[in-house]
Amino acid sequence: MQDNANEALQRQIDRIRSLAAEVLAAPDAPLPQLLPSALFDFNITGKEVPGMADAGAIARSLASLLHQCGERGPNAQERRQVDALLGNLLRELAPDDEPHPAEVPHPLVTPVAPAALPVSNRIALYVDGGPLAVMLRETLAQAGFEPARVDTLASLAAIGEAERPVAVIADLSLCQLYPQCSEVFAALRRRFDPPPHLFCIGEANDIPARLEAVRLGATRYLRQPVDTARLVAILKGVTLQTPSQPFRVMLVEDDPFLGEVYADGLADAGMVTCIVGDPLQVPAKIAEFEPDVLISDLYMPGCNGFELLALLRQDDTLADTPILLLSSEAEIARQLEALHLGADDFLTKPVDMELLIASVTARAKRARMLKRSRGEYRRLKQRLREVERLLPGSVHGTVDADLQHGGAINMEGYVVEEVHHDEFPQAGKA
Repeated sequence: MQDNANEALQRQIDRIRSLAAEVLAAPDAPLPQLLPSALFDFNITGKEVPGMADAGAIARSLASLLHQCGERGPNAQERRQVDALLGNLLRELAPDDEPHPAEVPHPLVTPVAPAALPVSNRIALYVDGGPLAVMLRETLAQAGFEPARVDTLASLAAIGEAERPVAVIADLSLCQLYPQCSEVFAALRRRFDPPPHLFCIGEANDIPARLEAVRLGATRYLRQPVDTARLVAILKGVTLQTPSQPFRVMLVEDDPFLGEVYADGLADAGMVTCIVGDPLQVPAKIAEFEPDVLISDLYMPGCNGFELLALLRQDDTLADTPILLLSSEAEIARQLEALHLGADDFLTKPVDMELLIASVTARAKRARMLKRSRGEYRRLKQRLREVERLLPGSVHGTVDADLQHGGAINMEGYVVEEVHHDEFPQAGKA
C-alpha cells in the first residue's frame, strides 16, 4: 500500500515538474490549464509525506495565486510571482542525487540601483512642456545639476553614453499614455552601469498611482506640487554630493571570537562597529557610541539577552533603536518571546553574513528616518512656539503643530546617498 502511495506521489511530482518546465520555457505563453489542479492535488498528497511539507506549502501558495487570477490569467507582475514560486518548487522537488540549480530569485520589484559613483550630474526630464518643466529646469540648474528635457519616449530610449543621466524624472500622467514606458525604463537600467534612478511625479497621492510608479521602476514618487527642497536633497544624495555617514552597530557578545567575526563582516560592508563583552556595560556604551542598531547574543553571563532587551526598551530615548537578537535557539517560543519584549528581529546561529548585513542595513535606514523625522518635528514645534511669542495678543499653545507639519523643514543633511543604503543621517550628526 505504501509503495502505491509513493508511486502516486512520484507521478504527481513528475507532472508538476513537467508543467513547471513548460511554463518557465515560454514566459509569454498562457499557463497550462492543468497546473492549478496539479498543484492542489500535490499539496493534499504531500501533507501526509515526511519531507514534503515545504514543497506542499509552496504548491498551495502558487495554486491560490492562480485561482485568484481566474480565467484572465496572471498579469506581468503576477507572472513574475508565478515564475518565482515555480522556481522554488522545482528546487524543493529536485531529487537528492540531482544537482540543484543555482538559486537566482526573480525580482518581484525593480531592483534599486547599486551604490556607485555617478558619471555625471545630468538629469533627464520626461515631462510635458509647461510650468512643471520650467520649474524643474530652474530648480535643478540652481542646485548644480544639468537638467535636459526629453521630448518623446523614442528620444528617451535612444539616449546614448554621452548623454547618460544619473536620474530620470518622469511625469506619471505622461507615462500612462504609453504602455511601452516600462520597457524603455528597464532598457535604460540594463544599458547603463550604474543604472539611472527613476523618480515619478504625479498629481494623485493614492495607492494605484504609487503602485504604478513602483512597477515602472521608480525609486521615489513625488506628488505635485513638488517639494523642490526634498527633490534636490534626494538627488544630491543619489549623486553623492552630500557625504553619508556609515551605519553604527553595537555588538553585545561575550564570545570574543564570534564578536570579531560579526564585526569584520559588518566592517567589510562599510559599517562602524563596537563590541561590548559585558551586557551590563551596554547602557553606558550606548550613550557614548550612539549606535543605529544593536545586536545582542541571547545567552550571556550576568545578564541574558532577554533581560538586556527588556531593560533597554524601558528607555524612551532608545525607542527608535532597532535591537536584533542572535541565538542558536531555534524554538519558535523563544522567538515569540523576543518579539513580545520588543526585539526587531531574531536570527538563528550560525547567521549567514549576507542576511545579517541586509537585516542591519534595513533597520538602520528605518531608524535614521525615524530619528530624522522626530528631530525635524521637534524643531518645527520650537519654531512655531517662537512665532507665537511674536504674534500680538497671542496665547501660547494656540498653533496646532500637527496641522503645520507640512511646513518648511530644514532639509540640510537630508542624506539619501542611495535608496537602499543610508537614506537619512544619524540624528544630531547631520
